[in-house]
Amino acid sequence: MRDPRLRPFRGALLAFLALMLVLLASGAVLFVRKLGLTPEGVRRFYLGAPEIFAPPRSALGLLEVAVPHLVAMPLAVFVTVHLVAMAGLVRRRAFSVLSSLTFAGVLVGIAAGFVIRFLWPGLAWLKIVAFLSVEGMVLFWLGLLAAMLLPARRGALDGGAPCPPEGGDRPGPEPIGDAACAHRAGGPGQGRRPAALRRPPAPRRPTSRPRDPGPPHRPG
Repeated sequence: MRDPRLRPFRGALLAFLALMLVLLASGAVLFVRKLGLTPEGVRRFYLGAPEIFAPPRSALGLLEVAVPHLVAMPLAVFVTVHLVAMAGLVRRRAFSVLSSLTFAGVLVGIAAGFVIRFLWPGLAWLKIVAFLSVEGMVLFWLGLLAAMLLPARRGALDGGAPCPPEGGDRPGPEPIGDAACAHRAGGPGQGRRPAALRRPPAPRRPTSRPRDPGPPHRPG
């Protein structure tokens, strides 16, 4: 595993990864069966279709779908990107951009139903774009999470790039977290140990010095 801090939670992470994949797969199946991947199918879903006796969606019905998604989707995305950030697999700027796009896609996908139903049906294509972008971005984060669970190569642990010195700055864009250096063993050319594994310095023993005899005694 690339980040030793996550080693005790390997089983839980694998279960989380599997459940997220099931969630994405079931969401994709439901979206294709109910709305389809065409703007016309999305409009028929929200505006109704008299030829098949499908009524238009009500505001209450849209809220009943939107509220659980507003809780579940941001929480699942936050947990996934937070785990990836701990391992430092993505540069800071790229991490900020990609995570912002993921959360924006979730928000746009939820709000698009209200916009299509009550404001502008011509934005039906936006619902499809938001759904595909969220599916793709979450799959990307899950792929990085799966890469974290793979065993690290020996070269990455022994012969990788040296870690920055104590108190020094890392050249170039700084990755999220410091797991790339924290898991390396200390020694010449191997970086430094994490703070939790460093041996505390031995206490210094006071040196014994001869007692000062004071000024010489003169007889009166």
